[in-house]
Amino acid sequence: MVERIVKDPITQKKRKMSQVAQTAEKCVFPTECVPTVDSTVDAQSSRKSKSRLTRIGIDLLGGDLCSSDHLVETLHGLFKEIEEPFHLTVFTTPDSLPHLEAFKLSMALKDEELEFIVTDEVIHMDDDPLLAMRRKKNASLCIGMRLLKKRKLDALLSTGNTGALIASAKLYIPMINGISKAALIALLPTRKDPLAVIDVGANLHCKPDHLLQFAQMGVAFQKSRGIDHPTVGLLNIGREEKKGRAEHRESYKLLQEIPNFVGNVEGKELFSGTIHVLVTDGFTGNVLLKTSEGLSSFILESVQKELYSANYPGALLCGIDGIVMKCHGDATPEALKECFHGALGLIQASFLDKIKFQLQTALSFH
Repeated sequence: MVERIVKDPITQKKRKMSQVAQTAEKCVFPTECVPTVDSTVDAQSSRKSKSRLTRIGIDLLGGDLCSSDHLVETLHGLFKEIEEPFHLTVFTTPDSLPHLEAFKLSMALKDEELEFIVTDEVIHMDDDPLLAMRRKKNASLCIGMRLLKKRKLDALLSTGNTGALIASAKLYIPMINGISKAALIALLPTRKDPLAVIDVGANLHCKPDHLLQFAQMGVAFQKSRGIDHPTVGLLNIGREEKKGRAEHRESYKLLQEIPNFVGNVEGKELFSGTIHVLVTDGFTGNVLLKTSEGLSSFILESVQKELYSANYPGALLCGIDGIVMKCHGDATPEALKECFHGALGLIQASFLDKIKFQLQTALSFH
Protein backbone atom coordinates (compact mmCIF):
# COMPACT_ATOMS: atom_id res chain seq x y z
CA MET A 1 0.00 0.00 0.00
CA VAL A 2 1.28 3.48 -0.87
CA GLU A 3 1.31 5.60 2.28
CA ARG A 4 2.00 9.12 1.03
CA ILE A 5 4.13 11.37 -1.07
CA VAL A 6 6.16 13.56 1.27
CA LYS A 7 5.77 17.04 -0.13
CA ASP A 8 3.68 19.14 2.26
CA PRO A 9 2.85 22.21 0.08
CA ILE A 10 0.89 20.14 -2.40
CA THR A 11 -0.35 17.27 -0.27
CA GLN A 12 -3.81 17.15 -1.83
CA LYS A 13 -2.42 16.99 -5.35
CA LYS A 14 -0.07 14.17 -4.43
CA ARG A 15 -2.81 12.24 -2.65
CA LYS A 16 -4.75 12.32 -5.90
CA MET A 17 -1.69 11.01 -7.75
CA SER A 18 -1.33 8.28 -5.12
CA GLN A 19 -4.93 7.20 -5.74
CA VAL A 20 -4.31 7.10 -9.47
CA ALA A 21 -1.19 5.01 -8.84
CA GLN A 22 -3.30 2.31 -7.23
CA THR A 23 -4.94 1.28 -10.49
CA ALA A 24 -2.92 -0.07 -13.43
CA GLU A 25 -3.81 1.82 -16.58
CA LYS A 26 -4.54 -0.57 -19.44
CA CYS A 27 -5.20 1.90 -22.25
CA VAL A 28 -2.40 2.88 -24.62
CA PHE A 29 -2.35 6.27 -26.32
CA PRO A 30 0.21 8.50 -28.06
CA THR A 31 2.43 10.43 -25.67
CA GLU A 32 4.09 13.79 -25.91
CA CYS A 33 7.78 14.41 -26.43
CA VAL A 34 10.01 14.41 -23.37
CA PRO A 35 10.77 17.98 -22.23
CA THR A 36 14.39 19.05 -22.38
CA VAL A 37 16.49 21.30 -20.19
CA ASP A 38 17.78 24.53 -21.73
CA SER A 39 21.47 24.27 -20.99
CA THR A 40 21.96 28.00 -21.49
CA VAL A 41 19.73 28.93 -18.56
CA ASP A 42 21.35 29.59 -15.23
CA ALA A 43 20.90 26.67 -12.82
CA GLN A 44 19.43 28.83 -10.08
CA SER A 45 16.74 30.38 -12.29
CA SER A 46 15.99 26.96 -13.81
CA ARG A 47 15.30 25.50 -10.36
CA LYS A 48 12.66 28.18 -9.78
CA SER A 49 10.61 26.91 -12.72
CA LYS A 50 9.28 23.39 -12.16
CA SER A 51 8.21 22.98 -15.76
CA ARG A 52 11.80 23.36 -16.92
CA LEU A 53 13.38 20.94 -14.47
CA THR A 54 14.32 17.47 -15.61
CA ARG A 55 12.42 15.02 -13.40
CA ILE A 56 14.15 11.71 -12.70
CA GLY A 57 12.99 8.90 -10.42
CA ILE A 58 15.38 6.56 -8.63
CA ASP A 59 14.23 3.24 -7.19
CA LEU A 60 16.72 1.19 -5.16
CA LEU A 61 14.00 -0.86 -3.46
CA GLY A 62 14.36 -4.52 -4.31
CA GLY A 63 18.02 -4.13 -5.22
CA ASP A 64 20.85 -5.89 -3.41
CA LEU A 65 21.88 -2.60 -1.75
CA CYS A 66 18.77 -0.75 -0.61
CA SER A 67 19.59 0.38 2.92
CA SER A 68 18.90 3.96 3.96
CA ASP A 69 22.65 4.56 4.42
CA HIS A 70 23.35 3.43 0.84
CA LEU A 71 20.56 5.62 -0.51
CA VAL A 72 21.70 8.67 1.48
CA GLU A 73 25.25 8.22 0.21
CA THR A 74 23.92 8.01 -3.35
CA LEU A 75 21.78 11.14 -2.97
CA HIS A 76 24.67 13.04 -1.42
CA GLY A 77 26.80 12.30 -4.49
CA LEU A 78 24.04 13.36 -6.88
CA PHE A 79 23.32 16.72 -5.27
CA LYS A 80 26.95 17.53 -4.55
CA GLU A 81 28.55 16.55 -7.85
CA ILE A 82 25.97 16.94 -10.64
CA GLU A 83 25.74 20.57 -11.68
CA GLU A 84 22.76 20.36 -14.04
CA PRO A 85 19.44 21.34 -12.40
CA PHE A 86 17.04 18.47 -11.79
CA HIS A 87 14.12 17.29 -9.70
CA LEU A 88 14.65 13.94 -8.01
CA THR A 89 11.85 11.59 -6.97
CA VAL A 90 13.03 8.88 -4.57
CA PHE A 91 11.05 5.75 -3.73
CA THR A 92 11.41 4.66 -0.13
CA THR A 93 9.85 2.56 2.62
CA PRO A 94 8.39 3.98 5.86
CA ASP A 95 11.40 2.73 7.82
CA SER A 96 13.91 4.63 5.68
CA LEU A 97 11.91 7.85 5.41
CA PRO A 98 13.22 9.52 8.63
CA HIS A 99 16.83 9.08 7.47
CA LEU A 100 16.02 10.60 4.08
CA GLU A 101 14.12 13.53 5.59
CA ALA A 102 17.09 14.21 7.85
CA PHE A 103 19.37 14.22 4.82
CA LYS A 104 17.07 16.62 2.96
CA LEU A 105 17.07 18.98 5.92
CA SER A 106 20.85 18.81 6.32
CA MET A 107 21.34 19.67 2.63
CA ALA A 108 18.71 22.45 2.74
CA LEU A 109 17.00 20.94 -0.30
CA LYS A 110 13.61 22.24 -1.43
CA ASP A 111 10.57 20.23 -2.43
CA GLU A 112 11.22 21.33 -6.00
CA GLU A 113 14.56 19.51 -5.84
CA LEU A 114 13.80 16.36 -3.84
CA GLU A 115 10.61 14.49 -3.01
CA PHE A 116 9.90 11.07 -1.55
CA ILE A 117 7.26 8.53 -2.53
CA VAL A 118 6.62 6.18 0.37
CA THR A 119 5.38 2.63 -0.15
CA ASP A 120 5.46 -0.58 1.84
CA GLU A 121 5.22 -2.78 -1.27
CA VAL A 122 8.51 -3.89 -2.79
CA ILE A 123 9.24 -6.35 -5.61
CA HIS A 124 12.25 -8.36 -4.46
CA MET A 125 14.94 -10.01 -6.57
CA ASP A 126 13.59 -13.51 -5.96
CA ASP A 127 9.96 -12.61 -6.70
CA ASP A 128 8.31 -14.08 -9.79
CA PRO A 129 7.98 -11.01 -12.08
CA LEU A 130 4.48 -11.66 -13.43
CA LEU A 131 3.08 -12.81 -10.09
CA ALA A 132 4.58 -9.79 -8.37
CA MET A 133 3.05 -7.49 -10.97
CA ARG A 134 -0.42 -8.84 -10.20
CA ARG A 135 -0.06 -8.84 -6.41
CA LYS A 136 2.01 -5.70 -5.86
CA LYS A 137 0.46 -3.03 -8.06
CA ASN A 138 1.59 -0.38 -5.60
CA ALA A 139 5.20 -1.51 -5.57
CA SER A 140 7.72 1.24 -6.20
CA LEU A 141 8.54 -0.11 -9.66
CA CYS A 142 4.90 -0.06 -10.78
CA ILE A 143 4.31 3.43 -9.43
CA GLY A 144 7.44 4.65 -11.17
CA MET A 145 6.32 3.26 -14.53
CA ARG A 146 2.90 4.88 -14.21
CA LEU A 147 4.50 8.23 -13.42
CA LEU A 148 6.81 7.80 -16.40
CA LYS A 149 3.87 7.07 -18.68
CA LYS A 150 2.07 10.20 -17.47
CA ARG A 151 5.26 12.25 -18.01
CA LYS A 152 5.42 13.02 -14.30
CA LEU A 153 8.94 11.60 -14.68
CA ASP A 154 11.31 12.03 -17.61
CA ALA A 155 13.36 8.96 -16.70
CA LEU A 156 13.35 6.12 -14.19
CA LEU A 157 16.41 4.38 -12.75
CA SER A 158 16.05 1.02 -11.02
CA THR A 159 18.36 -1.51 -9.38
CA GLY A 160 15.57 -4.03 -8.85
CA ASN A 161 14.24 -7.22 -10.42
CA THR A 162 15.03 -7.11 -14.15
CA GLY A 163 12.08 -9.28 -15.16
CA ALA A 164 9.65 -7.13 -13.19
CA LEU A 165 11.16 -3.97 -14.64
CA ILE A 166 10.61 -5.21 -18.19
CA ALA A 167 7.13 -6.57 -17.44
CA SER A 168 6.00 -3.32 -15.81
CA ALA A 169 7.42 -1.25 -18.66
CA LYS A 170 5.48 -3.35 -21.17
CA LEU A 171 2.30 -3.06 -19.09
CA TYR A 172 2.30 0.68 -18.56
CA ILE A 173 4.34 2.29 -21.36
CA PRO A 174 3.55 2.16 -25.11
CA MET A 175 6.09 0.65 -27.48
CA ILE A 176 7.77 2.83 -30.08
CA ASN A 177 6.03 2.45 -33.45
CA GLY A 178 7.37 -0.51 -35.44
CA ILE A 179 8.96 -2.28 -32.46
CA SER A 180 7.33 -5.39 -30.97
CA LYS A 181 9.94 -6.34 -28.33
CA ALA A 182 11.85 -4.14 -25.93
CA ALA A 183 15.53 -4.90 -25.40
CA LEU A 184 18.23 -3.87 -22.97
CA ILE A 185 21.12 -2.04 -24.60
CA ALA A 186 24.46 -1.43 -22.89
CA LEU A 187 27.71 0.22 -23.93
CA LEU A 188 31.04 -1.55 -23.60
CA PRO A 189 34.39 0.23 -24.02
CA THR A 190 36.57 -0.77 -27.00
CA ARG A 191 39.83 0.46 -28.53
CA LYS A 192 37.74 2.96 -30.51
CA ASP A 193 34.09 3.93 -30.06
CA PRO A 194 31.95 2.28 -27.35
CA LEU A 195 30.14 -0.84 -28.54
CA ALA A 196 26.35 -0.98 -28.14
CA VAL A 197 25.31 -4.53 -27.24
CA ILE A 198 21.63 -5.39 -27.70
CA ASP A 199 20.07 -7.43 -26.04
CA VAL A 200 21.79 -7.90 -22.65
CA GLY A 201 19.01 -9.55 -20.69
CA ALA A 202 15.45 -8.59 -21.62
CA ASN A 203 14.66 -11.60 -23.85
CA LEU A 204 16.06 -15.09 -23.34
CA HIS A 205 14.65 -16.31 -26.67
CA CYS A 206 14.46 -14.18 -29.81
CA LYS A 207 13.12 -14.79 -33.30
CA PRO A 208 15.07 -13.55 -36.33
CA ASP A 209 12.65 -10.67 -36.92
CA HIS A 210 13.21 -9.56 -33.31
CA LEU A 211 16.95 -9.46 -33.89
CA LEU A 212 16.32 -7.32 -36.97
CA GLN A 213 14.38 -4.86 -34.80
CA PHE A 214 17.20 -4.92 -32.23
CA ALA A 215 19.66 -4.02 -34.99
CA GLN A 216 17.46 -1.12 -36.09
CA MET A 217 17.24 0.15 -32.51
CA GLY A 218 20.97 -0.26 -32.02
CA VAL A 219 21.71 1.73 -35.17
CA ALA A 220 19.26 4.45 -34.12
CA PHE A 221 20.83 4.53 -30.66
CA GLN A 222 24.35 4.98 -32.01
CA LYS A 223 23.22 7.59 -34.53
CA SER A 224 21.61 9.54 -31.69
CA ARG A 225 25.04 9.50 -30.02
CA GLY A 226 26.62 11.10 -33.08
CA ILE A 227 27.89 8.07 -35.05
CA ASP A 228 26.69 8.73 -38.59
CA HIS A 229 27.19 5.28 -40.14
CA PRO A 230 27.17 2.60 -37.41
CA THR A 231 28.42 -0.84 -38.40
CA VAL A 232 26.41 -3.85 -37.23
CA GLY A 233 27.50 -7.38 -36.39
CA LEU A 234 25.69 -10.56 -35.32
CA LEU A 235 27.32 -12.41 -32.42
CA ASN A 236 28.06 -15.99 -33.51
CA ILE A 237 30.55 -18.83 -33.08
CA GLY A 238 32.20 -18.14 -36.44
CA ARG A 239 32.29 -15.57 -39.21
CA GLU A 240 30.94 -17.80 -41.99
CA GLU A 241 27.36 -17.15 -43.10
CA LYS A 242 26.26 -20.75 -42.39
CA LYS A 243 27.57 -20.81 -38.79
CA GLY A 244 25.33 -21.16 -35.75
CA ARG A 245 21.85 -22.50 -35.21
CA ALA A 246 19.03 -22.18 -37.73
CA GLU A 247 17.80 -18.93 -36.15
CA HIS A 248 21.28 -17.45 -36.52
CA ARG A 249 21.38 -18.29 -40.21
CA GLU A 250 17.90 -16.83 -40.76
CA SER A 251 18.84 -13.72 -38.76
CA TYR A 252 21.92 -13.30 -40.93
CA LYS A 253 19.71 -13.13 -44.02
CA LEU A 254 17.39 -10.54 -42.48
CA LEU A 255 20.22 -8.40 -41.16
CA GLN A 256 21.59 -7.99 -44.64
CA GLU A 257 18.86 -5.37 -45.05
CA ILE A 258 20.69 -3.20 -42.49
CA PRO A 259 23.18 -0.72 -43.99
CA ASN A 260 26.77 -1.44 -42.91
CA PHE A 261 26.00 -4.97 -41.73
CA VAL A 262 29.39 -6.68 -41.52
CA GLY A 263 28.10 -10.22 -40.90
CA ASN A 264 28.85 -12.61 -38.05
CA VAL A 265 31.24 -11.50 -35.33
CA GLU A 266 33.14 -13.73 -32.91
CA GLY A 267 33.59 -12.85 -29.26
CA LYS A 268 37.32 -12.26 -29.62
CA GLU A 269 36.67 -9.36 -32.05
CA LEU A 270 34.33 -7.32 -29.86
CA PHE A 271 36.82 -5.01 -28.18
CA SER A 272 38.78 -4.11 -31.30
CA GLY A 273 36.32 -1.30 -32.06
CA THR A 274 35.57 -2.44 -35.62
CA ILE A 275 31.79 -2.52 -35.07
CA HIS A 276 29.38 -0.16 -33.33
CA VAL A 277 26.34 -2.41 -32.75
CA LEU A 278 26.40 -6.05 -31.64
CA VAL A 279 23.13 -7.95 -32.00
CA THR A 280 22.39 -11.02 -29.89
CA ASP A 281 19.70 -12.63 -27.74
CA GLY A 282 19.31 -11.60 -24.11
CA PHE A 283 20.73 -14.80 -22.64
CA THR A 284 23.99 -14.64 -24.58
CA GLY A 285 24.23 -10.87 -24.24
CA ASN A 286 23.82 -10.99 -20.47
CA VAL A 287 26.54 -13.64 -20.15
CA LEU A 288 28.79 -11.53 -22.36
CA LEU A 289 28.18 -8.39 -20.32
CA LYS A 290 28.79 -9.96 -16.92
CA THR A 291 31.80 -11.92 -18.14
CA SER A 292 33.33 -8.74 -19.54
CA GLU A 293 32.79 -6.90 -16.27
CA GLY A 294 34.19 -9.73 -14.19
CA LEU A 295 37.22 -10.17 -16.42
CA SER A 296 38.01 -6.47 -16.46
CA SER A 297 37.85 -6.37 -12.67
CA PHE A 298 40.15 -9.36 -12.42
CA ILE A 299 42.75 -8.18 -14.93
CA LEU A 300 43.06 -4.49 -14.20
CA GLU A 301 41.23 -2.18 -11.84
CA SER A 302 41.53 0.72 -14.24
CA VAL A 303 39.69 -1.26 -16.91
CA GLN A 304 36.72 -1.65 -14.63
CA LYS A 305 36.77 2.08 -13.91
CA GLU A 306 36.64 2.69 -17.64
CA LEU A 307 33.72 0.28 -17.87
CA TYR A 308 31.76 2.32 -15.35
CA SER A 309 32.71 5.61 -17.00
CA ALA A 310 31.19 4.70 -20.36
CA ASN A 311 28.60 7.19 -21.54
CA TYR A 312 25.57 5.37 -20.14
CA PRO A 313 26.53 2.89 -17.38
CA GLY A 314 23.83 0.36 -16.70
CA ALA A 315 21.50 -0.75 -19.47
CA LEU A 316 18.86 1.28 -21.29
CA LEU A 317 15.53 -0.45 -21.96
CA CYS A 318 15.19 0.37 -25.64
CA GLY A 319 11.95 0.13 -27.65
CA ILE A 320 9.50 1.65 -25.16
CA ASP A 321 8.34 5.27 -25.33
CA GLY A 322 10.21 6.28 -22.19
CA ILE A 323 13.68 6.31 -20.66
CA VAL A 324 14.23 3.43 -18.24
CA MET A 325 17.70 2.57 -16.99
CA LYS A 326 18.45 -0.79 -15.37
CA CYS A 327 21.40 -0.49 -13.01
CA HIS A 328 23.22 -3.36 -11.33
CA GLY A 329 21.47 -4.66 -8.23
CA ASP A 330 24.66 -4.03 -6.26
CA ALA A 331 25.53 -0.74 -7.97
CA THR A 332 27.76 1.52 -5.90
CA PRO A 333 26.83 5.17 -5.28
CA GLU A 334 29.49 6.15 -7.83
CA ALA A 335 28.00 3.81 -10.46
CA LEU A 336 24.50 5.10 -9.73
CA LYS A 337 25.73 8.67 -10.12
CA GLU A 338 27.17 7.83 -13.53
CA CYS A 339 23.93 6.07 -14.52
CA PHE A 340 21.93 9.11 -13.37
CA HIS A 341 24.20 11.44 -15.32
CA GLY A 342 23.72 9.23 -18.40
CA ALA A 343 19.92 9.41 -18.08
CA LEU A 344 20.13 13.18 -17.66
CA GLY A 345 22.18 13.38 -20.86
CA LEU A 346 19.66 11.27 -22.77
CA ILE A 347 16.85 13.60 -21.74
CA GLN A 348 18.75 16.77 -22.55
CA ALA A 349 19.71 15.36 -25.96
CA SER A 350 16.04 14.58 -26.78
CA PHE A 351 17.00 10.93 -27.20
CA LEU A 352 13.44 9.64 -27.62
CA ASP A 353 12.72 12.10 -30.42
CA LYS A 354 15.94 11.16 -32.19
CA ILE A 355 15.49 7.41 -31.93
CA LYS A 356 11.87 7.67 -33.14
CA PHE A 357 13.05 9.66 -36.14
CA GLN A 358 15.84 7.19 -36.91
CA LEU A 359 13.51 4.20 -36.61
CA GLN A 360 10.81 5.85 -38.71
CA THR A 361 13.39 6.55 -41.40
CA ALA A 362 14.71 2.98 -41.28
CA LEU A 363 11.28 1.36 -41.32
CA SER A 364 10.09 3.62 -44.15
CA PHE A 365 13.18 2.71 -46.17
CA HIS A 366 12.53 -1.01 -45.77
